Amino acid sequence: MNEVRIGEIIKELRGIKGVSQETLAGVCDVSMQAVSKWENGQSCPDITFLPLLADYFQVSIDYLLTGRETENADAVQLADRIKDMTEEDILYVIQYRNGKILDQKMWEQRGSDAEDWNTAVRIVFEDEFCRIKDGFRVEVWGNADIRSNNNHLDLHAGASITCGPVEGDVKAGADVNCGAVEGDVRAGSDITCGAVEGDVTAGSSITCSDIEGNVQAGCSISCQKISGDAVAGMQIRYED
Repeated sequence: MNEVRIGEIIKELRGIKGVSQETLAGVCDVSMQAVSKWENGQSCPDITFLPLLADYFQVSIDYLLTGRETENADAVQLADRIKDMTEEDILYVIQYRNGKILDQKMWEQRGSDAEDWNTAVRIVFEDEFCRIKDGFRVEVWGNADIRSNNNHLDLHAGASITCGPVEGDVKAGADVNCGAVEGDVRAGSDITCGAVEGDVTAGSSITCSDIEGNVQAGCSISCQKISGDAVAGMQIRYED
């Protein structure tokens, strides 16, 4: 067993999952120093730990040992995981990196804090698709850059969403930057948009034009007009 290689893989997987050496040590019931030695190539995990590590990081033992998945194991694992985490009638855009599915829960917990997670998945919808799939839901497990002249869709992203006008709801784990929205808008961080016909909720700040529904922000609200109730952690500014 190559101590350096398996240590690098464990460190990489731990970073993707967003857990500390202390947390991983608790999972394996070893000391944090033991995990540090694995990752520094000074020692390698006992062979009895491999199934536990593979299950915890949702990769195969082959991947832990070599950094590669066999084609069949990779395909089976991907199909099983997607089946467990998806629903019908939703278009999913899934990122699969280093033998690991970066799932919705992981993106919601991590958002775009890490620099290597900032890449946005660009999706271009033709007008014909939007007409056929009126009211369809699109879910991106990561950052989404939606390009379409007319989005008759609900848009959900684990991290941030950038898009034009939307005729449905918009939900993001991090920021939302879009045009007018006919539905509700919800974001874990900031929202910047045009007019919104529904409710708007942000973990941080909201900057929009007219909002027909209720508005709630963890930090500040800056709008032209608010028809519903408005609650902010710091300040509210609007013309009417």
